[in-house]
Amino acid sequence: MSFTLDQIKTFRKLDYPPDLYQFDTIAAGIEDGFEHVSDEDIEFFHHQGYLVVKDAFNTAEIESAVEGIHNLIEKKYSDFRGVQIEPKLLKQVDDLTPSQYRNAVRKVYNYLDYEPLLKEIFYAPKLLQIVAQMIDAQPVHLQDMALLKPAGFGTEKPWHQDCAYFNFSLGETVVGVWIALDEATANNGCMHVIPGSHKAPQLHFKKRDWQICDTDIDRDKDVLVPLNPGSVLFFDGMIHHGTAANHSDQQRWALQFHYRSINAVNITAEERLEIFGAEGKDVTC
Repeated sequence: MSFTLDQIKTFRKLDYPPDLYQFDTIAAGIEDGFEHVSDEDIEFFHHQGYLVVKDAFNTAEIESAVEGIHNLIEKKYSDFRGVQIEPKLLKQVDDLTPSQYRNAVRKVYNYLDYEPLLKEIFYAPKLLQIVAQMIDAQPVHLQDMALLKPAGFGTEKPWHQDCAYFNFSLGETVVGVWIALDEATANNGCMHVIPGSHKAPQLHFKKRDWQICDTDIDRDKDVLVPLNPGSVLFFDGMIHHGTAANHSDQQRWALQFHYRSINAVNITAEERLEIFGAEGKDVTC
């Protein structure tokens, strides 16, 4: 690890209640890849808001995706600008060594036009086939990211609904796809979901992030979603989900894609905030 233990200790700060990511249940999953996903599993996704498929991508495919991320971080494409480092290191970015910079990256995004290795996995036919069943239409690109939670100090992503960020009417199904590139565990910041919470919008507040208020999360229903490399979490864009901070000595890299229907109906940002925004509604968090 390129940061010293003393440096990591200065980065660590728990900005949320220590019991915010409690769980009694670990998500079950479909074994042995996409070909074993049944109609009943698609119904489970619509009813519960998520679906886990284990070993969906093989080792070579995961290694290829990791190589693509390294290409982007290491500036193989000189005009690529979609790299963000951990917010707590922004003031120090000019002083980071190349090794420290690589280990401080938090997010890589909007890369499909640059990195063919990642474009290949985004448009993998075996993946799109499942998304199409969930959307019941041809899926098209909405968002592409790599979410990289650095070892030792990777920050939390608070509980939220992804559709609070997207300008689509509530009737549209947006599907998120979270692909583990490392082992994702309770200790290094794997996903947490609240089953069934995708049925209605929730007000979001500008607190630690654009997020659901901590007190509005039904913590007793928290389901942990640990994944091995190559396993996939599908989740409805309305489900409550979040990831805790990574204070372990293991990084947690994942791809996160979003797909929408080719027929999806857009709304304005103002109309979206009428649904998800807290301002003007005489509410506080």
